Amino acid sequence: MRDLNALESFVIAAETLNFSVAAERRNTVQSAISTHIRKLEEELGCLLFSRGRGRSMTLTPEGTAFVVYARRILGLSDEAVKAIRGARGRRAIRLGTTVTLAMSVVARALGRYAAAAPEVQIQIQCDRSDALLAMLDAGEIDLAFMMDQGRRPGREFVESTDLVWVAGPGLDPQALRGDLPLVFLTDGRDLRGYAFDALDRAGRRGYLAHLSPHPIGVRSILQAGLALSVMPRITVEPPLEILDKAAALPKLKSVALSLYRSTDAASADMARFAALIRDQMQRRA
Repeated sequence: MRDLNALESFVIAAETLNFSVAAERRNTVQSAISTHIRKLEEELGCLLFSRGRGRSMTLTPEGTAFVVYARRILGLSDEAVKAIRGARGRRAIRLGTTVTLAMSVVARALGRYAAAAPEVQIQIQCDRSDALLAMLDAGEIDLAFMMDQGRRPGREFVESTDLVWVAGPGLDPQALRGDLPLVFLTDGRDLRGYAFDALDRAGRRGYLAHLSPHPIGVRSILQAGLALSVMPRITVEPPLEILDKAAALPKLKSVALSLYRSTDAASADMARFAALIRDQMQRRA
């Protein structure tokens, strides 16, 4: 339905069952209402109203069904207009980050930022670090917060964070005495490598008990107590727990996280948001 004007005439006519009254409500003439209804009927290939001499006008079965859809279309149109008008002139920050960071550091920074700048809209996209760089270069996002990708224009900061062994509260302590059951992302080669390198140095053994293509899947397996994994310290949120020294697990390396800014995008809003993300990192270091 391309003619919203005709749809509105139809909905009012369906409510009043009187073209003259519908014309008054729409501040037009009856012939205009009749034209709108006729166009709709021609497009749909059926009659919407049953009308004739000496009979009260009623909706046909097709008209009764169509009025439901017409109201939805008009409602969506109003909603879209209100959303665009509300967003017009509103400042926005388009952030790209990984799912793990979005659920931890970014979430904590967002709460503080929203309290300080409620008028700024934050838009978040989650993807792998290499994909985020491509999105940044293409101008699809303004900021990218992720594993450090090296020195390049627009790198706002780089901060180091320790890697830690992580498990859910339901992990059986017996699982820590023999070969360690591990879970990682299917393509999480870096963290997987850090884990096995540390175990090799300590003379311990581990095996890939589970894999998941998505971070939520990894967290689900951890929360179920089926395995342990390796994560940056600052990304560990309850119910996940950092395994302490009593677990006798080997020390892991640290990794660097960076926030990059599009070279075409710079504002006080972005600088403030970047500073809050960095502050959250330093608080959990």
